[in-house]
Amino acid sequence: MKTFKFLLFTLIVYSFQTKAQTQDLLDNTWYLEKVVIVGDDIFVPSLGSTPIAYAEFNSDFLFTEYCNSLFADIQYSDNMNFTLSGQGLTFEGCFVEEYDAFDTIYYNNFFGFVEGFFQPFTYEITQESFTLKKLTITNTNGDQAVYFSQTLSIQDENEFASVQLYPNPAQNKFSIESDLSIEQVKIYTLTGKVVAKFHSEPKSSTYDISFLLSGIYFVEVTSLEGKKTVTKLIKN
Repeated sequence: MKTFKFLLFTLIVYSFQTKAQTQDLLDNTWYLEKVVIVGDDIFVPSLGSTPIAYAEFNSDFLFTEYCNSLFADIQYSDNMNFTLSGQGLTFEGCFVEEYDAFDTIYYNNFFGFVEGFFQPFTYEITQESFTLKKLTITNTNGDQAVYFSQTLSIQDENEFASVQLYPNPAQNKFSIESDLSIEQVKIYTLTGKVVAKFHSEPKSSTYDISFLLSGIYFVEVTSLEGKKTVTKLIKN
């Protein structure tokens, strides 16, 4: 009986920890520091105006960007791993050799985009300081991607405090409310194709999407300060 109670207690604790880790994964924007391929640390290049490498995990999709952007449906399991499907990758590029080379390593060598993903991916979140958390994702080859993030209760220098799309679902137009002035709005299909691009500065703007087919899209919002966030939009 004692053994059974101990096992039950262990399962409850493990379940609680798993849910907490998954919630942490969803509640943060994660900024990539490096990938580790076959034991070699490959850091995000820093050559001055470096593009931001980040990932956002939602309940049903992953968005990650460096030079290009990767979209994929995501399915979480109970043992802190996830699988990806329905992937799409943009091919905009940075047109800087070092950046584009890292971009290829990130998407192909770590995620395995060309191969159909090196999955399932396992993840672990550790508390590095009072406000800073570390996310380590490991693929089936044992390679890793290492990210860092502030918790959402503290304004990170690279993220929005608040962004709202409304109405959502939308028919012909939608608006964005943000605590920051918006510089650019991009709309992507599920396959990662850019189908609309808008430039505006007001904190509240309206965007015409009457020309888009009904379906699910991703809206990437960039502020004048260079901060980015991604939100799903449903077009009726």
